[in-house]
Amino acid sequence: MQNKLSISIRLLALAGVLFFFGLIWLYTREFPIFSNTIGMRGLLAGGFLLGALAGGGAVYALRKRFTPWENHLPEVFILLIFSLLISPLLLSLLNRAGGQVGYEPFEFVSEMPYISSNYGLLKGEKIKPSGYALRVIENGRPYRFQYKTQAYFPLTKPGDTVLLPVRKGLLGFRVVEIDKEKK
Repeated sequence: MQNKLSISIRLLALAGVLFFFGLIWLYTREFPIFSNTIGMRGLLAGGFLLGALAGGGAVYALRKRFTPWENHLPEVFILLIFSLLISPLLLSLLNRAGGQVGYEPFEFVSEMPYISSNYGLLKGEKIKPSGYALRVIENGRPYRFQYKTQAYFPLTKPGDTVLLPVRKGLLGFRVVEIDKEKK
């Protein structure tokens, strides 16, 4: 019995670690989408609020199991923290799950290459851009979008109108999908 319990606890711990690494992997894939989402602050705020409500509701539903509270504080904190961490990711994935891609006009400001390196530049290394930052204006509001593949507007002058592929998500947040469209 003790050995079987030990194996089930080990399998549960392994599943938890795999879940945690999967969550990290999903977030690293979602970060470029976060930077190209119009209204991302609202999506994050809504995600954290929804996560807090879901975590608080789960703790409230399991309040009898968590008595005495002093013995179950780690479980309560893990439940609350994971619900807060997962909810913005789930909302972003849900937002992009549907919706049509259409081209919307933006006023071009600039397109500049940027360099991103984990350990800095090495001596003798050829400098090449890691990606490009596009600055545009829509209805008087400035936006900055990032993409990796190539410069799409090298000849465009400031003030010109550019059409960008924008997906209107299920939750109403728009996502600029410039890299996906040009591949």
